[in-house]
Amino acid sequence: MNRKGDGMNPLVSCIITTHNRAELLKNAVRSVLQQTHPYLEIFIVDDGSEDETQEICQSWTNEDSRIRYIRVPYPRGANHARNVGISYANGKYIAFLDDDDEWTADKIKIQSEVLEETKESFTFCSKFLAYTNEQHQVVKKKLSVEHRDVIRYEDLLTFNWIGETSKIMVATTLAREVQFDENLTSAQDYDFYLRILKRGYIAVNVKEPLVNINIHSGPRISTSTKAKYKGQRKIILKYYSDMTKDQKRRQLHHYRMLEWSRNTFRNNVYLKKALALYPWWKDWTLFKRNTKIILQGYHMRLLARRTIQSYAEEPVRVKLK
Repeated sequence: MNRKGDGMNPLVSCIITTHNRAELLKNAVRSVLQQTHPYLEIFIVDDGSEDETQEICQSWTNEDSRIRYIRVPYPRGANHARNVGISYANGKYIAFLDDDDEWTADKIKIQSEVLEETKESFTFCSKFLAYTNEQHQVVKKKLSVEHRDVIRYEDLLTFNWIGETSKIMVATTLAREVQFDENLTSAQDYDFYLRILKRGYIAVNVKEPLVNINIHSGPRISTSTKAKYKGQRKIILKYYSDMTKDQKRRQLHHYRMLEWSRNTFRNNVYLKKALALYPWWKDWTLFKRNTKIILQGYHMRLLARRTIQSYAEEPVRVKLK
């Protein structure tokens, strides 16, 4: 097989990261093997699994020369696993797939054609949220579409409009330059996109739903409150100076970041930021609504929550100077 591809069919490196999800991984790999794009290489990066993942993957490598199994000796996180996959990639483009998600058959074909036609370096697609039962069977699907044609850095500072890494395709040279931040406990995808777009690139939106994001009962980073808010806090601090006042308020409200820290000093820092961004205490009506919290001596994170909720409920009552 021509490993470089030809014409509108470049070689695409598919990077699947996995950890102790052998059964779910089977469906993910199957969805890659069913791709209509003719030129693929597949890297399964095993982040120190202790189940039968290694045996299953080695059997796949014997059956299909496109598959390569890479084992990380002990768990170091999905960010590290993705970076390992990036370092091995030979393709013009890279597409990531989490072990509990699945691609539709034309995912790689459509996205690679978009990048070839537009001469851009980064694209994402829409998705189905697929709710599964204990037997990993889909019981309900919900379509999720972002309607913007492109996403720019200033758009992304407001919210992660792009979504999961299973939805994206990126030029390999760009992915190598940026890589994933291995110090983040969550929101590593958001940070990856922000650093790409901050360089002046745009994210081209393929509005077709080309991915099933499986919502299951097993462990997921997105359901870990501690990891999620710790990661989001780091993201907001990292890009805080680039955000407008409205973007800062939106971030504070959406992630409710002030609710989850046990560090008193850190909480006070965030509370000051929240109060500065939405100074309800300058409005007598709002001040009376919140005074009870202060007088009763509630934990300051409740005061922070009230501050953020005040903004959400009445965003036009106070104008920031």
